[in-house]
Amino acid sequence: MNPITETNPDRNNKSIVIIEATFNQNGMHTPEFKEYSRRSNANGEAHGGVVLAKYQITENLGDGELPHLLLVIEYPDKESARETFSNAQYLSLLPLREVAFKQVNIYTTNSLLV
Repeated sequence: MNPITETNPDRNNKSIVIIEATFNQNGMHTPEFKEYSRRSNANGEAHGGVVLAKYQITENLGDGELPHLLLVIEYPDKESARETFSNAQYLSLLPLREVAFKQVNIYTTNSLLV
C-alpha cells in the first residue's frame, strides 16, 4: 500500500502532531526540562498519544533558525490531539517549558492524497 496515494481505513481518524522545538541555552540540562518532559509525556499518553519518532536536528538546509528537536506523535483523532495541548494539566506545564525552550511549535497534519 502506498501511504501517499491510498487510504488506510485504520488510519482515517488518526491525527499526527509534529512538534518542532528550540532549546534555550543549556535548557536541555535543566530540572525544568526533565520535569516538563516527564509530565507532558504522561499527559500525551493519557490522551492516546504514541511517539512515532524523535529527531535531533543537525543541519538546516533551508532558511531560518535551526530547531533542535522534532517529534512525530500519533493520536487516535484530532480532538485527542487538541485536548492534549489545551487541557489544564498541559497548560500548568508552560512555566517549565519556558525555562527549557526558546520556541515550541506544535502542528497537526492531514494526510496528503495525490
